[in-house]
Amino acid sequence: MGTVGPVIRPHPTVILIGGPMTVDDGSTIDSRQPVEGDPESRVTRKSMATSWLWWTTASSVVGPLLDAAGDHAFALLIGDRSVVELRSDGNLRRTGLRSLLAGGTSVIELVRTSMDEPLVDGYEAVATLRGVDDQSLGTIGVRIVHPARRWRFLNGNDYYLSYAGPLIRPTVIVDTSDLVIGGEFPNDTRFQALDELRLFNDDVVLVVPHTERAESLLRDYFEWIRAGRPPTPTAPSLMPAGWDPSTPPDPVRYASSVPVEADFRVTGLIEGGEWRDSADFEAARALLQSRFDLRIGIWDLVRNPVLRRTLLDAAAVPPTPSGAAPIPVGAAGRADRRVAQKLDDDATEAAALRAAARQLRPLKAVGWKATSARPGEFRLALTEPLRRWPMDEPCPLVELMVAIARRQTTVSLWTCMYNDIDVHSYVVAHRETLERIAAPDLCDFDDERLTVWRSAGGWADDVEWAVRGAVLADRTGPWAEAFADLCADCVQVQRQRFAAWLD
Repeated sequence: MGTVGPVIRPHPTVILIGGPMTVDDGSTIDSRQPVEGDPESRVTRKSMATSWLWWTTASSVVGPLLDAAGDHAFALLIGDRSVVELRSDGNLRRTGLRSLLAGGTSVIELVRTSMDEPLVDGYEAVATLRGVDDQSLGTIGVRIVHPARRWRFLNGNDYYLSYAGPLIRPTVIVDTSDLVIGGEFPNDTRFQALDELRLFNDDVVLVVPHTERAESLLRDYFEWIRAGRPPTPTAPSLMPAGWDPSTPPDPVRYASSVPVEADFRVTGLIEGGEWRDSADFEAARALLQSRFDLRIGIWDLVRNPVLRRTLLDAAAVPPTPSGAAPIPVGAAGRADRRVAQKLDDDATEAAALRAAARQLRPLKAVGWKATSARPGEFRLALTEPLRRWPMDEPCPLVELMVAIARRQTTVSLWTCMYNDIDVHSYVVAHRETLERIAAPDLCDFDDERLTVWRSAGGWADDVEWAVRGAVLADRTGPWAEAFADLCADCVQVQRQRFAAWLD
């Protein structure tokens, strides 16, 4: 595979699966209905994404599509990997999705290296990202585990599917995630995200839960395609003025019902950029699901007039109920309990972090400063404050950061110059020095944050934080010395850039 950029195709096929369902509290809702207080259709999408009833229908669609595409066809699964069942005591039980999918499951691993860092053995390069002056910003690599299996979960950041997707070439993508269809992208980028991260090949089939949000997005998307992909208005900031991070989370994000009965079927079909009547496709799916002895391709049943007339009993798709549905009582109650538990857990964590921070006074004596972002987080500036870009506020180019997690404490290196300086190579070249400074504790140079010190014991443990603060204070001077050359390089590059702006 060579170096490529995003490949965008205009008219793949999209299949939407949904319909009426009775959920665990006895209420009935149609997945295509709007839900009060839920503009992104999170409740209905999550209910289907974790329902074995929905996946039974989805697999009866995907299986024939893969059969028709040949021996090397496979489905790429993005989103939930388990289904939820309701126990007799009212609690939920999760079961791995792989146990429900015939033909075996595997994974496709998608990684990105740091700048000129080589890929690990077993990964195949699909793209090299380039910055200014054609500088390498890293290589995107793919590894397929058990390539003979037809269901493959995606491991890694699916932002890179715009590069890897056209070369992986899945036959079907089943997307139950929040990222694209679920509204995580703002309005000005949601069409591009759908274009590049899901519908990147003209022969791919995208299968999604049929919600009001999904249908609205897909209708608008194909209108955008027919209009020639015009620029879309810039969306407002995701963090409006006055946003308070301590605001309790929206319970809708935690609300999910468990369908106990459902009439899930193919309720939407888009081919060639146009919405089609899905009745024939649904009839073909239902026939093949009930008649395992038939050896007829699903598209043959749908498109051949003789087969369609003699074998299919197509019924019109029931209309979407009018009006918005209330959030099911069971889902709302479950969400309220989860939010209350999260707030309680957050308060416990914050109190423990504040107590730890009060004992880390030795850090302040050597220049570390507590941040306002999170209790227990400290930063040490290793360079003078400089502007990264002309309109930016001055800030340190290189910093060390102390972070206290639940069961461990780490010190990591961070720089805003990661696109200009090969920080990872610098750290690896100084491995022996950094490991000597960290001893008897450990370093970790394989993670993205370049951890120069890691020790067991976090905010949930009984740690002598004053002693730990003294340990880190003793290492502060040697760390500053070890990164002196890196800091000098970053400052030099930034000053040269700023001089060029002034010219």
